[in-house]
Amino acid sequence: MSNRIFYVIFTLTLVISLAIHPIEATEAVTISTSSDIYYSGDYVVVFGTVGTIFEGMPVIIRIHNDANLVEIAQVNVAKDGTYFKSFNASGSQWVNEGTYQASAKYATEVAETTFEFFAQVIDKSSAVFPVDIPNSGTFDIGYTIRGGEVKNINMDKERNSLLIETTVDSNGNLVLKLPRENFDAQTNNDEDEIFIVLISKGTNNAEDFAQAQYEEIGTSSDYRTIRIPLEQGDKWVEVVGTYVIPEFGSIVMMILLAATASAIIVSKSKLSIRYN
Repeated sequence: MSNRIFYVIFTLTLVISLAIHPIEATEAVTISTSSDIYYSGDYVVVFGTVGTIFEGMPVIIRIHNDANLVEIAQVNVAKDGTYFKSFNASGSQWVNEGTYQASAKYATEVAETTFEFFAQVIDKSSAVFPVDIPNSGTFDIGYTIRGGEVKNINMDKERNSLLIETTVDSNGNLVLKLPRENFDAQTNNDEDEIFIVLISKGTNNAEDFAQAQYEEIGTSSDYRTIRIPLEQGDKWVEVVGTYVIPEFGSIVMMILLAATASAIIVSKSKLSIRYN
């Protein structure tokens, strides 16, 4: 009798463990937004992937502003494991300016990200600015500025910094999407370090700059996105890191390697002619 009870309990335990195992083995869900900053009336597009697909199980997306629930939706997962949902940033819930949190829950996994929301569109400008690399083309920095205009962005390799020239007509902010491959701030252990942000209302002479605060609003393996508050009259913004793209960028390195290979081939040819 006791053996029978043992086998029943063992069988039930095995069935339960097999039933819950796929959920526990689910790979982490990912989440992203189409932009780091939105304004009233914009469409906030939330998208991502799931590792293991469970038939009939939706992704639950929530958008919060502090403790206030702004949006919630259940989204079906496509056959390739992707999902997306578009929210219109308007209405009674989209009132407070600031940092909003977007989360995606699938089975027991949860992923989160943040973005900035502003209630009014005032002097908004968004673009990608090409920054010159000495002797090696350019790389792109994405930006959004509110209250002014970005005139130019230069790289200072000696200071490991980016110098942004602006015209700011009213209080606002500057959002920079910085590609890690070209510009970053890291410790010797490859851990993220803070940037130093300096702002000047006058010339770009060192004595005219004062240190300013910034907020990091997005981080990924490829980019770091920061938001810098600006005041009327600000003209120069310098972001100092620990690394800028090497003197020999990818194009120069390719040329250098090709030239080296050609020299080796020519050298071998001459040797072959001489000793044959």
